[in-house]
Amino acid sequence: MVPTGIIFATLDCDADSIEAWNRWYDLEHTPPNVWLPGVMLSRRYVAPPELHAIRIVDPSSGMADQHGTFVTIYTLCGPPADTVRTMAEVRDRLYAEGRMNFPPEKKVVRPMGGAMTFLSGVGSKDLLLPSEEVPFVGHTAMLVVHRRSSAAVSDWYRGAWSERVVALDGVHGVATFVPGHAPDEEFDLVYFEGDPVAQTTAIRVAAPHHDEATVLADAPFLLINYLHYPWADAIRASTLPKTVND
Repeated sequence: MVPTGIIFATLDCDADSIEAWNRWYDLEHTPPNVWLPGVMLSRRYVAPPELHAIRIVDPSSGMADQHGTFVTIYTLCGPPADTVRTMAEVRDRLYAEGRMNFPPEKKVVRPMGGAMTFLSGVGSKDLLLPSEEVPFVGHTAMLVVHRRSSAAVSDWYRGAWSERVVALDGVHGVATFVPGHAPDEEFDLVYFEGDPVAQTTAIRVAAPHHDEATVLADAPFLLINYLHYPWADAIRASTLPKTVND
């Protein structure tokens, strides 16, 4: 099956519910969504305080004001917009069945992301991955680049910029997606391993952003391992918002 796109969700939960919310997500929220036709894979990510500290974020972004500590990505093999509608129908059914029982006031989806179409993938020359396999490459961390630019500058990102990024040690691929609601915007997802602060810095040095691009977010995340949340105490002890309304 060929990837058609992703659903990208930017999320937060109350600091006193980090473990409970993440367990609910891993054990109750993810399974019925991955089970749906057209959904191939689910991955979740977190930005602990040290990754928030090195973010580059436009004030208009859903990640502004230290929001967007968590990201969920569903990789799709069906039409992205259709999958979103199906997920909404399933969500309503689960609520009716009493299965979506995590307190809604303690979690929030931020206005950044949504259904996106897969445009291209560039893999490390060491791996020889074809474009359509790049979204599945193994990694321990991800850099999210959300940008707005002209068609020519977007072509530059999918070509020259991505080639510079994947030339770095530990970077395995760059996949690019376009949101259905914003065709002048694109998301570049950089999949890598190694220290996320050092790797993010190396990527920015080796592949600076285009002068004519508006970068709405340049933000690193750690891949979450199921039922393993060692960063929860650090988030609670930091200056990050304590509730989803902060």
